Amino acid sequence: KLVPFLKTVCVYFVAWLPESEKPTVFAALLKILPILCLCGFVSLQGISLEKEHNYSRRILLGLIFSGIGDIFLVWKNTYFIHGMAAFGIAHILYIRAFGFQAKNWLVGVLCTLPGFLMYYVCYPGLKGKLVIAVLIYGFVITGMMWRAITCVQNQIEENGLCRWTRMSACIGAALFYISDNIIAINKFCFPVPGSRALIMTTYYAGQMFIAMSAFNIEEEYNLRMKSCKKCNS
Repeated sequence: KLVPFLKTVCVYFVAWLPESEKPTVFAALLKILPILCLCGFVSLQGISLEKEHNYSRRILLGLIFSGIGDIFLVWKNTYFIHGMAAFGIAHILYIRAFGFQAKNWLVGVLCTLPGFLMYYVCYPGLKGKLVIAVLIYGFVITGMMWRAITCVQNQIEENGLCRWTRMSACIGAALFYISDNIIAINKFCFPVPGSRALIMTTYYAGQMFIAMSAFNIEEEYNLRMKSCKKCNS
């Protein structure tokens, strides 16, 4: 089911349209094709307004807003903040998907510290609205990392093991976090050698792992409901 995604990623890297040229609709389409394929992958897991599809529905919406952010960033000289806003909404949707079953504030603090360090490093290069926008975005993506990690911890504490889908979400969140930090360093601090390849590789991989976390989510929901009924009885 992930073959279309992998093929479109290959097409993107083979085409490798120069960013120095004037942005085009074709370049935007080429960039979002892998995300559209992931949207299709998540949709195949089942999408409805029922509770058992809450997770996959939120992941799907997160992918859609990520695609919108990708389009804005093709014209990043004009719409960079718009792209940040779209990705910020995507992260919030991922946070809602990962849930708040276990708070674990210590993990939240540990995730926040690198975020503050990154903001401190990037601060001299920030101007105007970006001073506040980058700070807010940093809190949101850090929150996404925090919830992905605690989601794994919560499941381990419940039954002593963790489904690979939860670990997939955690890996995806970490890769997404790395991708955004490379963008920040490259844009606000200094040029990173091979930045575009690093950014897009970690970004696509991160989105793929997050999308994979929605695999068979309905079956997991049903198992959890059965477990809760046994506990209550």
